[in-house]
Amino acid sequence: MLKGLLSFQGRYRILHLTWFAFFLTFVCWFNFAPFATTIGKQLNLTPEQIKTLGICNLALTIPARIIIGMLLDRFGPKRTYTLLLMFAAVPCLATALSQNFSHLVISRLLMGIVGAGFVVGIRMVSEWFPPKEIGIAQGIYGGWGNFGAFGAEFTLPTIAVAASFLTGGASNWRFAIALTGIVAAIYGVVYYHSVQDTPPGKVYKRPKKMVPWK
Repeated sequence: MLKGLLSFQGRYRILHLTWFAFFLTFVCWFNFAPFATTIGKQLNLTPEQIKTLGICNLALTIPARIIIGMLLDRFGPKRTYTLLLMFAAVPCLATALSQNFSHLVISRLLMGIVGAGFVVGIRMVSEWFPPKEIGIAQGIYGGWGNFGAFGAEFTLPTIAVAASFLTGGASNWRFAIALTGIVAAIYGVVYYHSVQDTPPGKVYKRPKKMVPWK
């Protein structure tokens, strides 16, 4: 297993592509936190409003995971993760274009949906790895994916400062946040063309349609 992790073949390729998808969803999900103080000053937000935005960022995540789970059963992890990655561009761009607290509330509520990506990769990994390797594979998927929160905190301010040299203004948080969504959407297309729901010869099992009167 550990030797295979150094390769980019077979199920290990799927694992690496999938944890990176999770990583990007977490970068998007946490792209507000590094700029909370700056955004608060530029848009004249109160400390209470900034705290409210943090709650909005989480509010829809739990119900979204249920809905994502339903889509996952219906369409499979390949299409579901692709859809989620491409959707991430919507709240990212909405946040980047926000001009007041109300705009930010809407954009961060939508961003909570992106935080549901964890569910998709767990299913993908379980389809590709045998029982004796599922634990380690899911640990790698979850560990590197969650690292996206640190990735946002560490890299986005640097990107914002670098972008400010192009505009001659202050830290360009709008560019940095918008960029995360654009990268996620592009990777969604790459992911769709690079993975399969199951290994060759294995059929993805979808739930049978329920008949209301039975």
